[in-house]
Amino acid sequence: MIVGLSSGSWAQVVANNLQVGDITIVEINPGYLPLIRERKNVESVLRNPKVHIVIDDGRRWLVSNPDRKFDFILMNTTFSWRANASNLLSRDFMNLVRTHLNNGGILYYNTTGSEEAMATGARAFPYGLRISNFLAVSESPFTLDKKRWKAALTNYKIDGHPVFDLSNPLQQKRFEEVLSVTGQPNSPTSLLESRASMLNRSADVPTITDNNMGAEWK
Repeated sequence: MIVGLSSGSWAQVVANNLQVGDITIVEINPGYLPLIRERKNVESVLRNPKVHIVIDDGRRWLVSNPDRKFDFILMNTTFSWRANASNLLSRDFMNLVRTHLNNGGILYYNTTGSEEAMATGARAFPYGLRISNFLAVSESPFTLDKKRWKAALTNYKIDGHPVFDLSNPLQQKRFEEVLSVTGQPNSPTSLLESRASMLNRSADVPTITDNNMGAEWK
């Protein structure tokens, strides 16, 4: 599931993953659809048979569809300080998402660098990993498998076009840069941080709730 279609770029990448069989996308603003049709890089996502787009509020849709469960829920969330952002970042929302994850399912979302958003997600789930400014959380243990990721990127195509042309030295360099993200968590050069580290450094950071609305009040 993807909460928020927006320009369609994230959906296009996910839909072209050969290991993804079905995607439900919930988007609150129908105005994005005609804009996507005008952009050749993403317009095919609207015709992809894997993709099912629902125009609705993401949180409301989850509440209204209690029996729908997913292996992966993705949210390229807007800035944490924007109005209504807490609807997708609060502990209350995390508890709702938990009921929609299959066993081993993962929620992956953009914290936009918010310490409160990171702390809230890390506290809401027993397993987590920060990947740059994104947070992956789950009820089950998981790992970032570099070999699997390398194999996926090597063969990744969007609309039949390779994402990386590894015969091109510049693209080969960028390919290696992307793979380097999978370094040792918490190391000085890594973009990864363990849940334990996040919890330790955010002990005094408040948890976002529906009542306090997190950073929306700052």
